[in-house]
Amino acid sequence: MSKKIKEKQEKQSLTHSESASMNFKKYGLIFLILVLIPVAIAGIYIYIDAYQQNLKVIQKQQTTSDELMQKMKQMLEDEKLRLASLPQIPKIENNETQALPEVTKSDTNESNTSQETLVSESENKKQEVSSEIKDYTNSLKEIKEPTHKVTEVIRKKYPPGTTPKLAIVIDDVSFPWQTKMMKDITYKINPSFFPPTAGHPETVRLSHEFEFAMIHLPMESKNYAHPEIDTLTTTDSREVVANRIAKIKKWFPHIKYYNNHTGGTFTAHYDAMDRLINVMQEENLTFVDSRTIGNSKAPEIFKKYNIQLLSRDVFLDNSLNKSEIREQLRKAVGVAKKHGYAIAIGHPHKSTLEVLRDSRDLLEGIELVYVKDL
Repeated sequence: MSKKIKEKQEKQSLTHSESASMNFKKYGLIFLILVLIPVAIAGIYIYIDAYQQNLKVIQKQQTTSDELMQKMKQMLEDEKLRLASLPQIPKIENNETQALPEVTKSDTNESNTSQETLVSESENKKQEVSSEIKDYTNSLKEIKEPTHKVTEVIRKKYPPGTTPKLAIVIDDVSFPWQTKMMKDITYKINPSFFPPTAGHPETVRLSHEFEFAMIHLPMESKNYAHPEIDTLTTTDSREVVANRIAKIKKWFPHIKYYNNHTGGTFTAHYDAMDRLINVMQEENLTFVDSRTIGNSKAPEIFKKYNIQLLSRDVFLDNSLNKSEIREQLRKAVGVAKKHGYAIAIGHPHKSTLEVLRDSRDLLEGIELVYVKDL
């Protein structure tokens, strides 16, 4: 009997234990569910929020990309309009397409260098100085006869106390690499462009890249072996001169100032200069004498027409040595301070343009100006 009672008690104890265990599992599961649901909800919320943020970033990037594309398209359209507004590259006549003369070592001029290649400093030093300088230095060696007497230039007078002015002219400008280097110079310079030929067809377009530009007019010289096409000569009639000037003016209607390329023979010839200046007066153009010969007749002709002559005072690159170019620039500053103004002429050699870019310190107290502002 007691044995049965004991077994019954054991069964009841086991039933209570199982019941307690089941209750623990049930409440544990409920607790786990109550904990996991908020965690899951929080996780889903974080995921959705992150997804939305990422979507916003993607949309913003897409919007920015679209805006950039629109801006680029607008820039392209603006550039097309700008290029369309520029004069077309002139059609070179048949007589201008002839091959350029072979350049010998003794007559090399940097203006004939390929536009795709920047001339290295070592190559620059091997080159002969520019044709205008050669023209001038050779003219100084002429026998000192009356016809070769150096003519005096009557200078413009500035009131005392006026800030000295210096106009730096860069002759022989022909190619994009030259204009690119010139734009690195942080003050006013005066680029003088060749009329277009088969050898340098882009000069009209390049001239529009500058606020002020000049024409480098090829003129006869006995000291330069390779003249430009359509170089003006002392035997040209007034009609020939007028046609040549009219043709250049049609290419460059925005340019009013011309200076001579070489031209020692032409500028020393009274009648030839008279014809040229007479034509330029009628066309409302101004001639600046590069002074490639000491006995230039420009002063006499300008006095005849009662107009003020502007002529070169200093050549900057008699040598392509940078220290000597700096010294010439210092000399030009001295002339400007002495007389109130000066005109210095250089050429688009790499050495010259780098010196001008890096020599702002030499120009203190000097106003750098365009030739038209002298």
